Amino acid sequence: MSGATWWLKGESSLAKRITPGGLVVGRSPHCDIVLRSEQASRRQALVYLDGKGPRLVPLGTNPTVVNGEPLERDRELAEGDRIELFGTTFSVGRQPGEVTSPPAGASVWVLEGPDGGLFGMAHSPFLVGGSPEDDLFVEGWPPGAICLRATDGGLEVEVSVATRVGETELDPGESVKVRRGQALTVGGASVRVVTGGELSSGSTASLERSDKVSRAQLEFLPRGGRLHLTLAGEVHTIYLTDRRCDLIAVLLQPPEPFRAGDAVDDEIVLARVWGKKRVDRTHLNVLLHRVRKDLSRIGLDGPALIVRSEGGGGTRFVLADGAEVVLE
Repeated sequence: MSGATWWLKGESSLAKRITPGGLVVGRSPHCDIVLRSEQASRRQALVYLDGKGPRLVPLGTNPTVVNGEPLERDRELAEGDRIELFGTTFSVGRQPGEVTSPPAGASVWVLEGPDGGLFGMAHSPFLVGGSPEDDLFVEGWPPGAICLRATDGGLEVEVSVATRVGETELDPGESVKVRRGQALTVGGASVRVVTGGELSSGSTASLERSDKVSRAQLEFLPRGGRLHLTLAGEVHTIYLTDRRCDLIAVLLQPPEPFRAGDAVDDEIVLARVWGKKRVDRTHLNVLLHRVRKDLSRIGLDGPALIVRSEGGGGTRFVLADGAEVVLE
């Protein structure tokens, strides 16, 4: 994503930010962008942000046209692409990340270096690495190892080398949101996010959040679904493709005698997600890894939310006591 902000722009002044949760476009009044044409499907298309950039998923039976060509399957989008939907045209816009200083009185993100020293992130983007030209020098790290950007009260990191964010392993070029308290580790050295963002109180004490999911809502779409998770009153949304959505569905609504939050046996999960296709736990482990990374991209702790039973054999989605679960 290269730290850019992506927008879906209409022919008038309409412009909506493209997020990992996605924008559903269609005739239904419940869509994020509503089309007036009766020819459009109730849910015609979805545009969302994955680890590489914006992507379009056709949902309706009627064609979605990109740059004059009917689209039959999902595809990546680039700046300037034009999406035609029954008389309504949208273009994909990109706003590059620029170096900005926080306004007077605004909270500043604070980082803790490997030796315990505290450093304010006085501007965005903010480079951390082993070069004297980096904003924060960490001995032993490659130059420009990670790039931090403040976005809408949150913090995003893009890595240029293999990096561990919390318990999630990132490959070069990947981006995720970072929570307060998480450590960013390259090799054997770590930088920790201490405080900052909209929830900053000015304290530099450890602010690791242990909130659990109080509400989980899975909104099914023709080619996947949107997962809405509520933690500490804040809703986090991510679009999940087919099998990833199926995995979450069986964990949130397992067959009896299991309940949401229980560890569901692998045999049940494999049958629900892959049907009669012959697969084994290796396929499940790969899928779990991908879903955890999806959750980490929106600032959640994926490995802490989807947990394997000790010794294997089962998987559970961790929920708070009395959590509300809705599948629709």
